[in-house]
Amino acid sequence: MKNKTILSILLVTTVFIFVGCDDFLDEAPETFQTPQNFFETEAQINEAIAGIYNTNRGLMSVGGEHWRFGENRSDNSSFQFNPADRGGINNEEIDLFLMLSANPNLGDYWNANYSGISRANFALENIDGVSFNNEALKEVRRGEILFLRSWFYFNLVQLFGDVPFVTSAGDTPDEILSDEFLVRAPADQVYTNILADTQEAINLLPNTGDTESGRATLGAALMLKAKMHMALQEFQAAQALLEQMQSLGYSLQADYASIFAPDNKNNSEMVFEIQYSFALGQGSDFITNFVPFNSNNDILGDNGPAGSRGGQNQPTQSLIDLYDADDARFLHNISFYDDGTSVEPWMSKFNFGFEAVGPNTQDVNFPMFRYADALLMLAECYEETGGGDPIPLLVQVRSRSMPDPSLSVEETSDLEQTIADERRRELAFENHRWFDLLRTGKAVEVMTAHGAEQKAQKPTVPAEAYTNIRTVLGIPFGQVEEFGFTQNEGW
Repeated sequence: MKNKTILSILLVTTVFIFVGCDDFLDEAPETFQTPQNFFETEAQINEAIAGIYNTNRGLMSVGGEHWRFGENRSDNSSFQFNPADRGGINNEEIDLFLMLSANPNLGDYWNANYSGISRANFALENIDGVSFNNEALKEVRRGEILFLRSWFYFNLVQLFGDVPFVTSAGDTPDEILSDEFLVRAPADQVYTNILADTQEAINLLPNTGDTESGRATLGAALMLKAKMHMALQEFQAAQALLEQMQSLGYSLQADYASIFAPDNKNNSEMVFEIQYSFALGQGSDFITNFVPFNSNNDILGDNGPAGSRGGQNQPTQSLIDLYDADDARFLHNISFYDDGTSVEPWMSKFNFGFEAVGPNTQDVNFPMFRYADALLMLAECYEETGGGDPIPLLVQVRSRSMPDPSLSVEETSDLEQTIADERRRELAFENHRWFDLLRTGKAVEVMTAHGAEQKAQKPTVPAEAYTNIRTVLGIPFGQVEEFGFTQNEGW
């Protein structure tokens, strides 16, 4: 039973389903292949890599878990309480800080990231044995795999701390049950390993993608490594990487809403973008779970009525209050639904007025990394190191969204808070906020205050909510029970 379970958790018997990036969204999947007979041709390696991209795509979708831990766990969003449907309480417990280690969202997030890691390990173990028509392209593909595997590990180490660091595909039960699989590596060791892997990706990846949009590039790897250094408070190292990005040809879009528009995909601001294509049967679903549950057909049209568990990722009042009323980001990111009895805010960032906005019918990509984020990260580095002036970078980002982008005297007197607020306005609902709170050491302080606000505003918030703000997630209960992992403190 143990062999079977660990195989399932690490997806050693992965069935590859390949979608993920414009031109390779429609690759014909080679189903029911085993690792031993799959990797024989360049095309199969490319399909395997598309499978890794697909894992990331699932992780970042509405049906995935990344938004729950990056956004809903923060002070950016909450949920619309529906007394008639209590079946989604496991999701609500993430926001309320009432989650137990047996919460299925924890296991789903753990498994999704290790699924991507497993697929990456298989591809890395087999790529050397496959001949490419262009050997230089083989090295680019290796860089993509290392980038994606490092991203998955970065998610895990930030949220769980010490985690198993697996680099072997694990072909046999003896390998699968080895220490590499069953021992949690110290977080600092995980960071050392993924920093090295991401540096190798930097060395291998091109400045721009090849003919297929959506593949990882040099800019994406630089940005990932900068995020790792910032998480470790190594701002000088991050600064150098972000300054290098300034010479790679990225630029901000003139209009905020246009960044995400379906007719402007893969634009000059996008560093790494999760690809969706309605035409290829791979539409996105960013709206359907986020519209208010009481909106019926008013927002979803013929694809309605809204589900009884709608109203997830609901903008909080503190986020709404942070924006000026004429800030283009506020006007685009947040909408309000009025049913005549109550007014409910909802996250409309990826709503472009589609005639049909039902499940998987939207044609909007998702921004994982974009240049505005890089500029705000660089501003934070300058504030930490004194190596540059953060104010011009803040003004540059604000200038397209605010009639007066200049900083007030109050804002210039506390640049640390100003940068944090600007990141919150600019990057809302792109899954950065909780990680920003962790990096800046503000998670407990901010979320304690947020909990008090929520209790004052919402009578449905239980008294025990927000009383145990834990900055490290619990190891999923099933993992602890099956493999004897030491549980994180407080779980």
